Amino acid sequence: MYSSKAKMTNQERYHALLNRQPVDRVLFSHKGYDFCSRNCGIPKADIYDNPPVSFKAQKLTMEQYNAELAPFYTFVAYGSWEFGGEIKWPEDRFGSGPGVLKRPVAAPDDVYKLQLPDVKTAGCIPMMMEFAHIQQKEGTQIGFIYGSPFTFAANLCGVDTFLLWAATEPDVVHYAMRLMTDHLKQVADYFIDEFGAENVLPRSASPTDGLISPRMYEKFVFPYRKELHEYVLEKGVKHIYDHICGDQNKNLKLLAQLPWGDPGILSFGSEVDLLTAGEYFPNDIICGNVEPVIVTTKEPEEVYEACKVNIEKGKQLGHRYIFMGGCTISATTPPVNIYMMSKAADDFGYYD
Repeated sequence: MYSSKAKMTNQERYHALLNRQPVDRVLFSHKGYDFCSRNCGIPKADIYDNPPVSFKAQKLTMEQYNAELAPFYTFVAYGSWEFGGEIKWPEDRFGSGPGVLKRPVAAPDDVYKLQLPDVKTAGCIPMMMEFAHIQQKEGTQIGFIYGSPFTFAANLCGVDTFLLWAATEPDVVHYAMRLMTDHLKQVADYFIDEFGAENVLPRSASPTDGLISPRMYEKFVFPYRKELHEYVLEKGVKHIYDHICGDQNKNLKLLAQLPWGDPGILSFGSEVDLLTAGEYFPNDIICGNVEPVIVTTKEPEEVYEACKVNIEKGKQLGHRYIFMGGCTISATTPPVNIYMMSKAADDFGYYD
């Protein structure tokens, strides 16, 4: 679906946004990482462990629904496999992605036994690098996984256990955070050395960060994230992307103190009001944030209306808004509802 009103291509819109230039309409991304597998009839697990197939499925789905943002690589439960845990690839590869079979940390003392892994061979990183080379060949944005270190460190032992240790074993949590931060800096070096700082986009997601109070965030998250952000920006990286997952309203003040690039690219869960996000991050690109449950479960007309409301609010931010779901759109989403997202972007997304 391509409108005759369009004055820019999808790529032109994206690059204009990154350079703080006006665009003809809001950008649209369906944020359907898992949806791409069902849409293209491939096993869901292939999205994670088969980079050529994953890239193709994402690219075709984005073209089908006229979505702007480029294919990217991510991995569920990052940190566990990379530090020596075991991953289970399901027999029903169509039903789910990889799960954690055995975590590398079972008790607090196990954290002190961990070693920094070889970033060239650890866990999903070889697949992420293969995906990045496909991105380079196809001329799309090259990305790499870069955080949040708190979310990833929690994957070493499990979220519930890690949150308990934050209260009862703070030194263990700090040690795990130091280790994960150093690891992610090595990942950044690996990708920057391979592709150049100006050509890569560090990508983060931080669902576990939203489960702690501002006091705990300031203690266990903020200093390590600040260190990571400053590290890549000083190397010449221009932008950092983060999906600020779930209800993180209480931590927005601290998040706003982190350096994000020029501009940063910040995606918010539907729990955070777009205009509130815009107030905290006045110089950054704001992404989101129609409720994913609506997109997956409601009738097409209801999806269309919810998207209209979201787009009209996002446009109040000016030319720094990307319309997308507030989190990953499920593989079970009816394809017609993704079409309704695209149609709403075309019908209501043009700037006056």
